[in-house]
Amino acid sequence: MIAIIAFTAIFVLFVYVWQWRRRLNRPFLSIPGPPGLPVIGNCHQFIGKSSTNIFHMLIELERLYGSVFKVDVATGIWLFYMSPGDIERIMTGPEFDCKSDDYDMLLEWLGTGLLISNGNKWFTHRKALTPAFHFKILDNFVQVFDVKSTILARKFLSYSGKEVWIFPLVKLCTLDVIVETAMGTESNAQSDESGYTMAVEDISEIVFWRMFNNVYNTEFMFKLSSKYGTYKKCLETIREFTLSIIEKRRSTLNVFDKNEGKSEDCNDSTGLKKKMALLDILLQTEIDGRPLTNEEVREEVDTFMFAGHDTTASAITFLLYAMAKYPDVQQKVYEEAVSILGDSIDTPITLSALNDLKYLDLVIKESLRMFPPVPYISRSTIKEVELSGCTIPTGTNITVGIFNMHHNPKYFPDPEEFIPERFEVERGVEKQHPYAYVPFSAGGRNCIGQKFAQYEIKSTISKVIRLCRIELIRPNYEPPLKAEMILKPQDEMPLRFFPR
Repeated sequence: MIAIIAFTAIFVLFVYVWQWRRRLNRPFLSIPGPPGLPVIGNCHQFIGKSSTNIFHMLIELERLYGSVFKVDVATGIWLFYMSPGDIERIMTGPEFDCKSDDYDMLLEWLGTGLLISNGNKWFTHRKALTPAFHFKILDNFVQVFDVKSTILARKFLSYSGKEVWIFPLVKLCTLDVIVETAMGTESNAQSDESGYTMAVEDISEIVFWRMFNNVYNTEFMFKLSSKYGTYKKCLETIREFTLSIIEKRRSTLNVFDKNEGKSEDCNDSTGLKKKMALLDILLQTEIDGRPLTNEEVREEVDTFMFAGHDTTASAITFLLYAMAKYPDVQQKVYEEAVSILGDSIDTPITLSALNDLKYLDLVIKESLRMFPPVPYISRSTIKEVELSGCTIPTGTNITVGIFNMHHNPKYFPDPEEFIPERFEVERGVEKQHPYAYVPFSAGGRNCIGQKFAQYEIKSTISKVIRLCRIELIRPNYEPPLKAEMILKPQDEMPLRFFPR
């Protein structure tokens, strides 16, 4: 009798799940995708796969099914779009103006800062924070870029031509930069161990690991994992550091005295002091007539920390690789840097000088095309919407394949060739569809810090290239890639550096 009851219960459950999944899949029958199993869909194809394997699977799925395809993850359908027309619709349409639910794993750390927030909070905070990235504010950060990149270049040279795993070193450099510019506090992660900087590194790795391990997607299973204890310790370290700095700077910050007028270091066009960290600007920001709370400031500062160092480190790492692989490109970048910035590494660098590095601009654009730091971004529909002839239900997760589109010969001829000149105006690449090239995303939710990142990249590369000649570890070396939230070299990118 017990066996019959158990069998009946299992059968009823199976029928219920089968019927539910039929309803789940019905809206997407016209969209191609890999065949799945009745209950688990395509989940079995991802079990045990590394982020490198998954990255190559997505490239192969585009080859098999085209620029629009679906993946059945049992509890839902993920849709993938990789053509400029669809991407423009997704990045500009209010129906897609919500982050997908996989970003929820960042909530405990980042809260609802700009990266994750939606609706009115995102809109008001984005508007309030935009002046923090005005070019006259950024001009104050160039000295930080320059000092930290000098340390990085000398660290490369300290290996005396031996193989250097550059990605971890570049990450420490960009972490130093973002701590000093965002928090206004000194950081020496490249030379001294810091509890805060190491906690940021460790928690980033744990979050990425969790995203690509389905078993630990749920909070319950994650708490049972061996990494949960480390995660909580990192979270506590970050929270204590950030809040202590916020409290200290809130109590000591000299806000404008309206009775005395603006000080000498005031920027007329922005109404803000130039000599400020991003944190100081946040502390002076008002939304609807009230200052931001400590928690709101913390969310935005932690978001800057997360989004502002790993992505830039990825971009710099792949740029150094590209120049090592293409010595003629490296030589042109070097000659331009010397002609504009001079031989002396002690000469102060300005935004104006960096703006004159026109060839380096082309090289950066081409590197960001081939190696976009964020290869995939995800959104969720907030209401039913039509896209590419399909009616997509509310709450559907959608992924934009930036990497795939950037490597499509339809939009970029010879996509696997490194051709900086393709971005010259007269070559016409920038006259094609405006959403064919989106390394910093696009539309209203584009990267608010893209100018910050571009100047940091230009400053770092121009400093390293004037001090170092870069070589591959062997001819025709190509790094294996992995895509977590950030595109990274699987082998930490070994290169060789020699003094100029």
